[in-house]
Amino acid sequence: MHDPASLRTLAPIAGFLTLLELGVGTVVAAYAIDLIGRVGRGFVGSTAVICAMVTGAALVIGINLPTDITLLTGTIDAGALASLVHWGLGLIGALLIFAFMCAVGTDPARRVVGGATLAVGGVVLGKAAAAFGPALGGWFPALAVFVPAALLAGTALGGMLLGHWYLVAPSLSFRPLRLMVNLVFGAVAVQAVVLVVALSTASAATRDALLRSSDALPFWLLVVGAGLVFTTGVALLIRHFARIRANQPATAMLYVLIISVVMGVVPAHLLFFVTGAPV
Repeated sequence: MHDPASLRTLAPIAGFLTLLELGVGTVVAAYAIDLIGRVGRGFVGSTAVICAMVTGAALVIGINLPTDITLLTGTIDAGALASLVHWGLGLIGALLIFAFMCAVGTDPARRVVGGATLAVGGVVLGKAAAAFGPALGGWFPALAVFVPAALLAGTALGGMLLGHWYLVAPSLSFRPLRLMVNLVFGAVAVQAVVLVVALSTASAATRDALLRSSDALPFWLLVVGAGLVFTTGVALLIRHFARIRANQPATAMLYVLIISVVMGVVPAHLLFFVTGAPV
């Protein structure tokens, strides 16, 4: 089963969702790495500002999305999309407040505000599933796509930002970077599990299209090859460089990592739009 909308029509939706996932996932990664790695308020606050900018870029696309696009089982819910945009604006506000608290608040206070910001981010992903899910077979498959993508994209971008933070704080231990790479491995594992479940529960026709037929090339080359296999290999290299405290090659590989992740996430979204399989 294929979506009658063209790739040119679907691409802005994929871009909008990917940027939202980056905005939510990156602040989750930064918050987590601060809790377990004690990277410091400066990194977390600057990351929150960057996430607000990324979310803002997503909303520029989102407010211009047409709602009469026919997806697999219907059109986009205009009311749900408007609610998603409103919550996206709320996320920007929460991120900026979080950044402010990182600058002036106590550690307990900024962590409480950070937790509230993550909750708003979770609502944004839920609103995205509510806006696009009904036109793609249900909100749950949409959530199964958006949440793992947010974790994978967020840990990759968070790692790249952390690599640059060592230029600001050269005395910072490399333990936070190693922990961030471990989060990338965890996100890859979640994505792989979701992909296996999606394939095992898909119809025979959809599974054949993804594995052997019309959609096999982007699925194997980009979703699996770039998004999972190559990403894992690059993350292993980054962990090696972090262990020997080689920041420059680690940062270079972090650029490769985010490119590889995006090369997997965006085609996966497009394949979800045209097959309904939450890959």
